[in-house]
Amino acid sequence: MSFLSQVAHHIFRNHQTRMDDVWVIVPTRRAVTTFQQHLSQQSDTPFLSPHVLAVDDFIMQSAGVLQIDPVSLLFELFEVFKEIDDTLEFGRFLNWASILLTDFDRIDQYMISPSELFSYMTAAKALERWRLELPDGRAGAKLETVGTQRYFKLFENLQTAYEALHERLLSKGWAYRGMAYRLLANQVEDLVRDNPAYEKLYFVGFNALSRSEEQIVKTLLKAQKAEMLWDTDAYYMQSKRQEAGKMLRNYKRDGWSGPWTWEENGLTETLKHIQVIGVPNASMQAKVASQLYRQHADSETDAGTTALILGDETLLLPVLYSMGGSVTDLNVTMGLSLQNSHLFTLVDALFEMQRTVAAFQKKDGSGTIYIPKFNHRHVVKVLNHPFIRQYELSGLKSSAGSPNRVVQKAINTITTDNLVYLDEKQLLAMGENSPLFQVLFRRWPDDKPLVVIHQFYALIEVLRDVYTEQQDAIETEYLYLFQNLLRQLETTLEREQRNELVTIKSLKQFLYELIRQTSIPFESEGGSALQVMGMLETRALDFEHLIILSVNEGVLPQSRKLNSLIPFDACVEVGLPTYQDQESVMSYHFYRLLQRAKKVSLLYVTSADAYGTSKGEKSRFIRQLEHELVPASGGNVTISYPSVRFGKAADQKSALLPYDALEIPKSDAILAKLREDLMGKFSSAKNRVFGGMYPTSLNNFMSCSLKYYFSRVISMQEDDEVSDEMDAAEFGQWIHNTLEALDQEYRMVGAEVTTERVVEKLKLKYEEAFVNRVTESGMNRLLYKVAEDLMVRFNALQVERYGKNLEVLQTEEEWDTELEVETAIGPLRIRIAGKIDRVERLRQPDGTVLIRVADYKTGKIEARDADVKTMELLLTDAQKDKARQLWLYQYLVYKKMLQNKGLQFGNEWIDGTNTRVVAGFYSFRNMEGGFMENKLYLGTPEEFVVQTEVHLRKIITDLFDPGQPFQKTSDKKICEWCDYRKLCGR
Repeated sequence: MSFLSQVAHHIFRNHQTRMDDVWVIVPTRRAVTTFQQHLSQQSDTPFLSPHVLAVDDFIMQSAGVLQIDPVSLLFELFEVFKEIDDTLEFGRFLNWASILLTDFDRIDQYMISPSELFSYMTAAKALERWRLELPDGRAGAKLETVGTQRYFKLFENLQTAYEALHERLLSKGWAYRGMAYRLLANQVEDLVRDNPAYEKLYFVGFNALSRSEEQIVKTLLKAQKAEMLWDTDAYYMQSKRQEAGKMLRNYKRDGWSGPWTWEENGLTETLKHIQVIGVPNASMQAKVASQLYRQHADSETDAGTTALILGDETLLLPVLYSMGGSVTDLNVTMGLSLQNSHLFTLVDALFEMQRTVAAFQKKDGSGTIYIPKFNHRHVVKVLNHPFIRQYELSGLKSSAGSPNRVVQKAINTITTDNLVYLDEKQLLAMGENSPLFQVLFRRWPDDKPLVVIHQFYALIEVLRDVYTEQQDAIETEYLYLFQNLLRQLETTLEREQRNELVTIKSLKQFLYELIRQTSIPFESEGGSALQVMGMLETRALDFEHLIILSVNEGVLPQSRKLNSLIPFDACVEVGLPTYQDQESVMSYHFYRLLQRAKKVSLLYVTSADAYGTSKGEKSRFIRQLEHELVPASGGNVTISYPSVRFGKAADQKSALLPYDALEIPKSDAILAKLREDLMGKFSSAKNRVFGGMYPTSLNNFMSCSLKYYFSRVISMQEDDEVSDEMDAAEFGQWIHNTLEALDQEYRMVGAEVTTERVVEKLKLKYEEAFVNRVTESGMNRLLYKVAEDLMVRFNALQVERYGKNLEVLQTEEEWDTELEVETAIGPLRIRIAGKIDRVERLRQPDGTVLIRVADYKTGKIEARDADVKTMELLLTDAQKDKARQLWLYQYLVYKKMLQNKGLQFGNEWIDGTNTRVVAGFYSFRNMEGGFMENKLYLGTPEEFVVQTEVHLRKIITDLFDPGQPFQKTSDKKICEWCDYRKLCGR
């Protein structure tokens, strides 16, 4: 029989159906419903229910005060402190106000003398002002700063503030929770004991009474108007070591509650089986819990009620989603915190976007003006928010009825154009002046919080219709809660002209504190087969089947810390509860749950950083069960440790390959894709042929064929990202663009390239490429100076070493040819291509002319990277990718020269007879190395082309061979800078 069932039987036996003035006080509102259900089963005829109330409701009702809302309470406290210190800023006040109010609540609940406590604290803080010894040896000197003066002044005025707050609230008929407890405890004789409306009171299922509760109960017990009904077990009541019975043993020993009703032996004498299950991470517990419940419901003819207890209440949504549509008979008896909602993350993203606004100078006719701009990171974060994307799909309908993908278009524009900072006008234009963009990207004034609140009202209006249409009850409820919270805040700010007190920063602090305290209050009638609740909601309730999540040290019980301004020693001195008392209370709730349970599953997280602990550690409660309860039960309590496996067991016939043997077979579809890609085709849009074998793809295939598969076959690319700072690729492209412009505009027409022209062109290309970035400071400015120095030095060295003997013939042009190859899918005409940075003609001292194919490298290149003397080394060493690039460039130029009997550059024809072509690098980080040439010698140009094509045909034949799957390389050095290393587990 459950505890509340026993209570109902006991009370009905005492009063039968005459309960008009009987009061039953239970710990929670959830227990109210359950008790009434049990009481209704005591009689076959209707009767009036007694007054059944949760203890907080009883206290407020009996004390005759209204509970003040959190917003008004914070402002009332601020008004109190403003009278004490008129220099106090609202933002600074919010840093400690909520903690102080929590302390006031505890002080009142435990009937602590404010003068005794605050005098102790003031004296303790006064001692902190004195240092026994300073660095220079002076003793007893006094150190104070403006900050320490404020710190100590706060403690000096705590008693004054406490008393003033009480006076203000009482004058308005208000009270906070602890204050109401103290008021009733001080007037319990008049308000309850001598009030005929209270004939008999039963206090049911309590375990750790505050001093105010104890005073109320003792007064009523002494007048024989009340009875205490305890729910205890001999296991922890008779053992002084068991922390679960710490407070209850004292109550029983003191005897003030009369006969001890009741104490049972459920923990050790009831047959029960406990499963202890470790899972890898917190959210995975939801999946396991869902499976455990389904197994229990399917295996039991009369499964009864199951309680799923969340030690970590943030797991509520994962648990509900894991249950899915198959579990419909469930009740949730806890709040769903607004702080854990998608709505809160959107609000947070908007505040962060406004906080990081940067001001850019712009000069016009009237002088310098400052334009505020939003950082792209925060803009994209807002636009990618699930609420906004859902609005885009549902709310932005075009006339044709299809969604107007304005949000995605804006994100694409920001990424493609690398827009680092965006002003309000730009964003509204991107959003086509939609209501959504007008709400999201209006600049907030710093000193007008009501404007911000109205912006949030507008955001709720924009989003409400979408979620109403989608019938997403939880998200719609969140919007409703947030709107009510804003109205409450708006009303409070407008009252007594408080608006001017609040800046955007303090508004954020205030709003976040209110959000932290706000939740969707799920209400339950208690009749469902599955009850989902937090640990505190289980008080006085019993279940035969329990699933308890997050039974980790630091969660159950919580970590040893109290968020308080009152030091630990002061708590001990005056009798305030400490973390030790909190642990005792949680221990009682845990063991009381187990008293009448028959099947218990305890889940804990095994990951190293679970819940901020140093390791995934089981709760001490599990250790206590293993080493204390199980042996004491004499075999009535058993414990097991089932393992958890996710997914289906692998079929032995189709077992996965070892991870290091990861490979992709070449299917017909893949071979067809290779054929299409390598043969090349003409694009009318781009007016050029594209596709084929380029140096980069050749290197990818030869170094790691799996890398070739990722990059060319399935075209897997990293997402484009907007960056404030240029990366290495952008830096290199900027240098290339500058060199191309200098060659085309000066060198190729015989004009001198001066230092001034280099600097001017470099700046122009910088402004073209990085128009939306901050260039006046930071890393970009440093990189600019580096590039300027490199370009000036490179130009000077070109003039110094070659003078007029070096002519630029061509720059940044793509060369290509075709190669007939016999493959496994038939003969193919493969396009071989490459974009050559520069082709130059060097007249040597002996009168010969050399055609040089040059490639720029902004990274560091040594001569050995270019110089490979044998084909065997070139084709077998995966690290020789740069030399292979030069080899392919040299082949392309020779092939064109042999086909056409020469080379055409603009209006100039170069005869191919006795013309030698070499390929090499210019390294901007190794300029002293000059032109680093690939000295691979394969004979005459004809022999070079023939030998090269033999090897290229072999490589391409291997590429099309179905018997050679794409495999990852065994040389892990190649993986060090690979974009796909995580996919391969490297």
